[in-house]
Amino acid sequence: MNQIGYCLDLLRQLVAIPSVSQNEEQIACFLRDFLRDELCMSAEIQHAGNKSYNVRGQKLREGAVRRLMLGGHIDTVPPTDRWTTDPYRLEISGDHICGLGAGDMKGGLAAQLTVLRMLRAEGIALDCDIEFLGLADEERHSIGANAYVEERKKEGSSFQDTFFIMAEPHYDNIVIGATGKVLYRVDIYGAGGHASTPEQGINAIDCMAEFLTHVNRILTPRYTHGTCASHCCLRVESSYQGYSLNIPEHCFCLLNKQLNPAENADLFGDELKQLYQKHVNRGSIAVTRQIPSYPSYQLASDQKDVAGLTGFLKQKFNHTPELRINQSVSDGNILYSSLHIPTILYGPQGVDFHTEREHLLKPSLISYIEQLYQYLITRYSE
Repeated sequence: MNQIGYCLDLLRQLVAIPSVSQNEEQIACFLRDFLRDELCMSAEIQHAGNKSYNVRGQKLREGAVRRLMLGGHIDTVPPTDRWTTDPYRLEISGDHICGLGAGDMKGGLAAQLTVLRMLRAEGIALDCDIEFLGLADEERHSIGANAYVEERKKEGSSFQDTFFIMAEPHYDNIVIGATGKVLYRVDIYGAGGHASTPEQGINAIDCMAEFLTHVNRILTPRYTHGTCASHCCLRVESSYQGYSLNIPEHCFCLLNKQLNPAENADLFGDELKQLYQKHVNRGSIAVTRQIPSYPSYQLASDQKDVAGLTGFLKQKFNHTPELRINQSVSDGNILYSSLHIPTILYGPQGVDFHTEREHLLKPSLISYIEQLYQYLITRYSE
């Protein structure tokens, strides 16, 4: 079996299927059929909400005490108008495998499915339950991961001795945890009046500008010194409409805050209000949490599955990826925090994802397939 050719052909088919967040039904159905036809798994799609669908395949082994989970998210970001090639056509240029989602993360999904296909073709059985999970909407609000959590809780599923290798585009590092993330809406209310005499009212826009200046002045040094995770203002808007010489009475912003394990989302919201009262102290402020929200998580470097994988990679391949706490979130935050599934991010290396330059590095794809194949037959074979 030419595993690289097989993988690239599968990846070509995956990239050709548009699967922007909230439009994953077509790719979920494709993967369901692949899991059934090529891997002889029981497979189904799950409606996660709106036009989003998960896909789940399982191969259960009688008496198994371990469960291996593979997969990751099946959605992509939308292509921008800066693409100079067809984003839905896979193109290979030297070591670069280009296409929307090729790096993040259809290349990783194709690689893992190729490994499972290799094992089946060679008649190698693993002494564990195997689950392949494709999740919708990770690039947006992770409604796929949350829907999966709710379904597993209703079933009363046990995830004791489970290990999930998400094929996110991390090859030179293995993500064993991640900051959390909370989106806050900050509303500032001033007082109206005629804009020709602004001193007679409270301009909510001016208050917001002053507030955000102090937020950056106080929080940015904490982040650069590593005592807290990052923050970023995503949007500022006022209620001013058309042209009228009125003092803007209301302004709001959306503020994203990453959270280290030691940080608390509610306490940070309180800190924002206290900061406003101390440094602005005009009008009033309201801080509310919005969707999405992700808890932070972290596996220990000596956790048995993490140590088993890293030890194997070093001994067998002299490959020593850094163990990293990611500064961005993934569905792993949700699955670990809600179902206590030890989850790592480890896949072939993607580059410049979320841009028109997105590509997958072919050497990492070749190495990843061989490493994952050897790891599974060493740690999970009969």
